[in-house]
Amino acid sequence: MSQRRERGATLVLVLVSLAALIAVAGLALDTAHVLLNKSRLQSALDASALAAAKALDLTGSTSTANTAANSVFALNVAPFHELSNAGLTLTVQYSSSLIPFNAGTTPAAFVRTSITGFTTQMSLIAVLGINSINMTGSAVAGPSPSLVSACNIVPVFMCANTAAGPPLYGYSVDQVVGLNQVAGGSSPIGPGNYGLLALGGNGASIVRGNLAGDYANCASIGQTVATEPGVAAGPVSQGVNTRFNIYKAGLSSTQYPPDPINSAAHQTSLTTAGNGNIMQGSTVVTTASQLSYNYANYQADLKAGNYDTAPAPSGTAQTGRRIVAAPMGDCTGAANGKNSVSVSGFACVFLLQQLPNGSNDVIYGQIIKGCDANGRSGAGSSATGPHRIELYKSAGSPDS
Repeated sequence: MSQRRERGATLVLVLVSLAALIAVAGLALDTAHVLLNKSRLQSALDASALAAAKALDLTGSTSTANTAANSVFALNVAPFHELSNAGLTLTVQYSSSLIPFNAGTTPAAFVRTSITGFTTQMSLIAVLGINSINMTGSAVAGPSPSLVSACNIVPVFMCANTAAGPPLYGYSVDQVVGLNQVAGGSSPIGPGNYGLLALGGNGASIVRGNLAGDYANCASIGQTVATEPGVAAGPVSQGVNTRFNIYKAGLSSTQYPPDPINSAAHQTSLTTAGNGNIMQGSTVVTTASQLSYNYANYQADLKAGNYDTAPAPSGTAQTGRRIVAAPMGDCTGAANGKNSVSVSGFACVFLLQQLPNGSNDVIYGQIIKGCDANGRSGAGSSATGPHRIELYKSAGSPDS
């Protein structure tokens, strides 16, 4: 009798232990399953928020940003059967400020993408009565504070009034400018210098490649950069014109894609008078509102999909190629020939027109409030000048 009781007690103990082992194993396996789905979901949310913020930053259109967010989110969940078949609905919200994030405030600058009610089914720990776990997630992205170190800059130095102070040192948003000086005019930098910089090397071929988009290193505020003497008319036009789908000197769209909006119909036709005034026909031009085509028109064309060349992946174009970051600072007091200038800041410039091939001509642009550029941001809030689009901590989503 005693042995039978002991065998019965042992069986109960074995069964209880087995149930405990199953529960522990189930907890480990199902927890790993939940964490994997959470990680995949958060990655998709991060990618969609960044895509939306980049689209918003370039076009100012929340509808364009919505399209970008949903497209990128769908692409990122597609490889994962459980996520792609869950019927997830992405919520995209916009705020003019980061902290607090006030959905619906304007002008929109920051983006929040979120998902609620995603259910992950449990397997082994269902024996404990836990059949599923609901997950939520969100991600926030938007412009960084202004960059103190900017990358992917063009090798053109904008002479500025440093006494006027940051961020634009005497320039103003929507001002129409000539980025470089041409032969025959007086150079503020000094004889033989026409506003070109030697970034990453010397010579006209380096200038051409950098104007096409080669230069990926950075320049920082306070840094001294070397000038590149000479006009280099041919290489300058060849580098700039890749952005307008014109290729010479062995340059190609494979290496240097054009902007989607590049035709003559989407450009200005500016000249410079003998007194230095920028002219549109017989009219002196100072601000973008006077132009036949400006950055606002460009944003509207991007929003409407009025492309001259389709953007990748269906085409060869790359959005934003007509927007560049240019260093600026004090040009006065420099010596003749090759010398150096000190960087005080950076300006974002929308390129208004192509250059006549091989012609000694000016690079015309419109100063815009901000542009997405690589580099290192400073302290404070987003302001005028180059920035980068980055992720921020999202309240309610610890993994963001």
